[in-house]
Formats: sequence, structure tokens, C-alpha cells
Amino acid sequence: MRRTIIKSVVEMNNAIKYGIDYISSRRNYNIKDTIVISGPPRGGTTWLMELLDTLPGYRSIFEPLHFKRVPQLRQLNLRQPFGYPFRPYLSPTDEHPQLKEYLAKVFKGKVVNWLFDFSLHPRVIYKRISANKILVKCIRANRLLPWIDNNFELRAIYLMLRHPCAAISSRIKTWGYPPNVTLAKRITLDSIGRIEYFRDNRELKKKLENLGGAIEVLAAIWAIDTYIPLAYYKRNNPEKWHIVVYEKLVTSFEEEIKAIFSHIGEPIPREVKRMFSKPSRMSYDKQFIGTSKQLLKWKKHLSQDQIKKILEVVGWFGINFYTENPEPDYNALKNWKPPF
Repeated sequence: MRRTIIKSVVEMNNAIKYGIDYISSRRNYNIKDTIVISGPPRGGTTWLMELLDTLPGYRSIFEPLHFKRVPQLRQLNLRQPFGYPFRPYLSPTDEHPQLKEYLAKVFKGKVVNWLFDFSLHPRVIYKRISANKILVKCIRANRLLPWIDNNFELRAIYLMLRHPCAAISSRIKTWGYPPNVTLAKRITLDSIGRIEYFRDNRELKKKLENLGGAIEVLAAIWAIDTYIPLAYYKRNNPEKWHIVVYEKLVTSFEEEIKAIFSHIGEPIPREVKRMFSKPSRMSYDKQFIGTSKQLLKWKKHLSQDQIKKILEVVGWFGINFYTENPEPDYNALKNWKPPF
């Protein structure tokens, strides 16, 4: 009886929240005001979304490229030979009218959020209903970012970086290992063959064909996700883009917050400062939130052999600014040049 009541209350709250965002989605939004946040899974993108969601007039849209949660995506021609890829990829000049039409709806606020994880406090309700600008957060858009940048005039794109060992460790703790490692490896190899940076690189393909267990496959996925947008950024230096390093946001919060908001010429909202020690809605391990110890947790959860394998695979892609240290080599990141 109690479970039935709780389920009914949750369903009623979700229906109310859907109605709130549906009303908001009927408004007219200017795509030039839209901000996109992208990064690897478990990379801190939800935290950054919550920080930027404090901007007046903005309404957040959560994971519009979640294939299982967004019915509109299943109508697009994005399937690959082995099923839906971990992340869709298009080169900057590729044509894909259906995806462009769908993302235009997202960036114009016409897609209703599927994660109804916001408060029904009157202030929050008013902010979402009256919003006239859109903030989009994705962990599946990294490989599309150059294409998005070439096809849409957005206000800003924030690319989030996080240590591969930290992101992979958090991913395993949250969702577990891939249920089918062989299939995950096949999809990864198939995606390599379609990505212009890698498809003619025989040496890299040979190494990836010899990938071992799940840890190495997850490292390869992280490396592909990171290489594509970062290589584009380094080669083109797009003005709209801003790189946010998760570790630096933790260790130098005030300095990084200034850089994040100054990138779009906005003052820092008052409520942002208190959010340093507040875990994001997607944080499942609350221990050490708001301290530098947050950066060390992966060293306890991964074995030395797993750490070595992750860094070795990442190194195949020329990503050399991450080591066994919890923070990246910032000078190496600043001077990094894509090898492919």
C-alpha cells in the first residue's frame, strides 16, 4: 500500500513537472542565447549545468541525446550495424537534416525535459515557466560538438574534461561494467572506422583490435570522446568554446567560476558560491564533496594494473597530459597538439 502511494505521488509530481516544462516549451527562444555543456560520462557536467542554471532566464534541458529516454531520437537514422553507438559521430561538414532539425528543436527549447528532477518550489516553477533562454547538458554529444559548432550559432559551448581514471572509476561504481564487452569492443572499432581522425591509422586500429577487458574498452571510449572535440578546439580555436577542467574547478573554484561566467559576460549569481560543497543531483558518492580529496577517490577504487591500462590506452591517442597524478599537467594540456 505504501509503495503504491509513493508511486502515485511520484507520478503526480512528474506530471506536474512535465506540464511546467511543456508550458515553457511553447515560448519563443532565440538559439543564439543557447548554451551547451558537453563532457564524458561521470565527468562533472551535471555540476556545471547546475552552476550555469543559476543564470537568470535560463531553463536546463537534460541529456537530449539519451536514446532510450527520448522517443524523437529513435525516429532518426542514427543506428549503426551493431546497434546504437555509444556516441553518434558526424564530421563538421556532414549532412544530416533529421538530426539538425531535432537539435534545432532542442536548442530552441521545444523538447521537454525527461528528467523531472527539479523542485516544485514556487521560485523554481516561476523560473522554468518564465525562462526565455536554454541551457543544454549532454554526455553523448562530444563526438558531435564540431558538427554542432559548424551548424548552429550558439551563445557558448563548454567542454568539460576530467581525468580518465576518475571518470571511468565513477562510471563503474554508478552503472557497472559494460554488460557485453565483446559487443562494446566491436562498436568501438566500428566507430573508429568512420571517424576521419582515426580511420586511416592502421597502427591505432591494430592496437584497438587487441583490446583486452572492459577497463581498456572504457578507456578507448573515453579517449575517442575526448580527442574529437579537443582536437577540433586546438585546431580551430572557436571563440564560443570554453574548456572547463573538473579538477581545477574543485581545487580553484572561485578562479574557475570567474572564468566560466566571464566567458559569456555574465556576473556570478549569488547562489553559486554555496554550490561548491553541494553535490550535484547525479552524485552518488557524497564523501569528500567540496574538498581536494574528491580527486583521489579513484586511486582507492582502481587497482594499479587498471590505472596502468587506462593510461596506456589513452596514450595511444596522444593524450599525454594525464598521468597517475590526480590533476592533469596543465602546461601540457595548454600546449597539446593533436597527433592525428
